[in-house]
Amino acid sequence: MTINPFVPSLYTADSFAPVGAMPTLTLARILGDDVFIEFEAERHQALEAGEEMWPQVRKLFEYYLQGNAKMFSRIAQERFGLEWEPTTSHERTSVAYHALGMAAARITGSTGTGSARVIDRFARKHSAAMNRDPRHLQAFRSRGQASSALERDLFTELNRFVEHHESWEMGLLGRFVGPEEKAAFDELVLFRDEFSTVRDLYQHGFELACKCLWPLVAAQNTVKRNDPDDFGDVHPDITVVPLGKRPTSLKKFDGLPSAYKIAYVAQVPGWESLGTLLDNRRRNTLGHATAHHDLQTGRVVSDKDPDGMTYLDFLGETLGVFEALSTLAQVFRASRVAASPDFGLPE
Repeated sequence: MTINPFVPSLYTADSFAPVGAMPTLTLARILGDDVFIEFEAERHQALEAGEEMWPQVRKLFEYYLQGNAKMFSRIAQERFGLEWEPTTSHERTSVAYHALGMAAARITGSTGTGSARVIDRFARKHSAAMNRDPRHLQAFRSRGQASSALERDLFTELNRFVEHHESWEMGLLGRFVGPEEKAAFDELVLFRDEFSTVRDLYQHGFELACKCLWPLVAAQNTVKRNDPDDFGDVHPDITVVPLGKRPTSLKKFDGLPSAYKIAYVAQVPGWESLGTLLDNRRRNTLGHATAHHDLQTGRVVSDKDPDGMTYLDFLGETLGVFEALSTLAQVFRASRVAASPDFGLPE
């Protein structure tokens, strides 16, 4: 039988009859016609966004990073239909990140995502915090002005994800399956092998996302305790974050291991999805030196986790990191807007 490496298949099939023998029919039979249509619509939307929309976003963001205001405005108006000219630095920051967010949302899809809720709740908390205490704005200005290199790294990594989108895009499938469908797919094998490339994206994206978590806890601290540095007595369980690791300032928070940072964010109602997307236990398993793709079983295994996960699940984890990274880019945006020279130097 002909194998489509993009679709989970049955290696032993010797006719068109078994589930897994015909790629498109396999998806329709397991998902059901209606869900299959929804999946295909989101998948093609993502592919189209990566091929047609993202190149324009990349061009716009590169002009933004270069500080080329003339070419930035031209691309924004000609390619994104902007009807006004962004003449200030903070306006260009907002336009650049808005375009980035639109493209990333189309690539991520709308099924099974909590991005909109994370961004909305942060925006409301950040707005309230700005009116609550001047130290909040000071923190965002000073940190934002010191983070131009992080901003470039953030965009570079998102661009790498999109450039290699074909290698992990089937991770979207996992968001359309329930327990029964998952069991059926677990019997099949996805005959792709870009494990090294995809794991590199996963690991780098995970670590970079964790560097962008601080605006969330800063906003939460200010709203609850009138000081972005004040973590109060609200901490994750001691079994999750040891007593001696509890931060007493944003600077201390910066130095925490990624797992502890994630725990602080995930304990806030509305931001739990980031704890799911950035699961440090799975990150440790996938990042283990012995982790590899077993082509015979179609599973990613390691000495630490010999049972591992299916390659399809691994791609789903990678999509999750892309979603987390692109979501946190919109959170990080607040610090870059606050750091604009339009508003002067931080006091």
